[in-house]
Amino acid sequence: MTQTVSQALARKWRPRDFDSLVGQAHVVKALSHALDNQRLHHAYLFTGTRGVGKTTIARIMAKAVNCEQGISRNPCGVCQACQEISQGRFVDLLEVDAATNTRVDEMRALLENAMYAPTAGRYKVYVIDEVHMLSTSAFNAMLKTLEEPPGHVLFILATTDPQKIPPTVLSRCLQFALRQLPPDQLAEHLGNILVQENIAHEAGALRLLAKAARGSVRDALSLTDQAIAYSAGQVTEATVRTMLGAVDQHVVHQILQALAQSDGKTLLDLSKALEAASAPFGAILDELAAISYRLSVAHFAGGLDTADPDEVALLALQGLFDPETLQLFFQIATHARAELHLAPEESIGFSMALIRMLAFKPGGQGQAVQAAGKPAPAMPTRAPGATPPAQPAAAAAKPQPASPPAKPPVQQGSVHALAPAAPKTVAPAPSTLPVDLPTAANWPTLSQSIAAKGLMRQALVQAELVEAHQDGAVLHIVLRTGIKTYTETSMVSRLEALLGSHFDCPVKLQMQLGEAQQTAHAVQTENRRQALQGAKEALQGDPFLNDIQNLMGASVVSGSERSLKDIGPADV
Repeated sequence: MTQTVSQALARKWRPRDFDSLVGQAHVVKALSHALDNQRLHHAYLFTGTRGVGKTTIARIMAKAVNCEQGISRNPCGVCQACQEISQGRFVDLLEVDAATNTRVDEMRALLENAMYAPTAGRYKVYVIDEVHMLSTSAFNAMLKTLEEPPGHVLFILATTDPQKIPPTVLSRCLQFALRQLPPDQLAEHLGNILVQENIAHEAGALRLLAKAARGSVRDALSLTDQAIAYSAGQVTEATVRTMLGAVDQHVVHQILQALAQSDGKTLLDLSKALEAASAPFGAILDELAAISYRLSVAHFAGGLDTADPDEVALLALQGLFDPETLQLFFQIATHARAELHLAPEESIGFSMALIRMLAFKPGGQGQAVQAAGKPAPAMPTRAPGATPPAQPAAAAAKPQPASPPAKPPVQQGSVHALAPAAPKTVAPAPSTLPVDLPTAANWPTLSQSIAAKGLMRQALVQAELVEAHQDGAVLHIVLRTGIKTYTETSMVSRLEALLGSHFDCPVKLQMQLGEAQQTAHAVQTENRRQALQGAKEALQGDPFLNDIQNLMGASVVSGSERSLKDIGPADV
């Protein structure tokens, strides 16, 4: 008895024509016009992440130009050419994986075959997948054919990394960037397929699958296949959540409710329960940031999106936080997510993020909150003009920064009534800033001492200080950098938190785009140049080396000189 093996959804539901292709309307429109008007280019380049339809569109194009009914955007799908292309055995369709055929000899053999006329079709179609993997010699061998191709040849190149393709190749191709599908559209597509497959499913399960696929149709269908097998034909939200290890939204809502009530004990209990369940702390922080974003948008858009599947649950949270608090939650969650691997344990890093959300208030106006959920005892206050209490000897020895006369800072939060005899002005709050503000002269050295790694460190050491001044309790810093990435909002927010931790005070950072000269990187580069020049001069004057050169006819290889002098960190 023969047994049939069910076909994977990704293969079974692979689009056979442009009408069944989802999410790439901009590409379909351009190619359809070219095919209907028979204005074909000799080379196309499709770019995009995996699973968005690059090779699928290439096969549809091969059908469209070789269909026995004529060239059009709608190949018949039933003629011999269309059938053979669908089955992967059309003799004039050559699919090449550049990842395994990188050498120039293989490319030359392929291009030599292109000179001959098609055997069965109208066009000989070459589909080269992951073309960026070709060697430089292979690209050079391709250039001549791309520049003056035979009239019967059509090149379709596909890549996930167009930046690695030489400009000389890019300039000879029509380029189309394929987009990742948004989760809503991907979930709808999965729902249509499961309806036709007669498989029971829940909308929440499809949203989880679509989110996990990150815009890839192929990944979404593969995950759906896995969910069908995992749930025995019933694709429910609970089973998919378990399969993916996804975060239970109810737990995230409980965390936000505890934050709204300043209930530190409940927060820590939730953290311990999540640790016992081996919960994905990074994913929970992502969800906290995502919900903070959606609630922030609701504040300024007049309400929640009615199409949001979590609208009912979010309505209960909408009025609990002001926009400033939501901004703070988002910043703490994203920073904690990025730095989770630095904590002794992920659970500790997660718990500390919750404690920061509980303890910090926007603008430094909030009180610290104890773990039991009760406000910490307020510090004693004194009337304006009263003599301050004596400080301990160690504290008294520390010099305090002089505060120039200024207008009193605007107080946010709760307003306290003043006694009738009190003066109208309020003395500025004592500053927590260091005595020595950063200057343009000391910034190159100071920026290297800040505890930063990776991109954050590079942003600091490649920026110069334009201005730094104190405004109340806030340190305002203006930096200039020549790299646009470092001026993006997300990077500026991360740098503000880093600088605030270093200076132990709130920091407001402005990043200007422009030429930066007095940077740590520039200083180190000049130091290395001078050290290398000194090493070269020392070698030229070394009598022992001169004797060897004269005796053996040797010479120092230019560029091989190295200085033994310590010229600072290698990552600056």
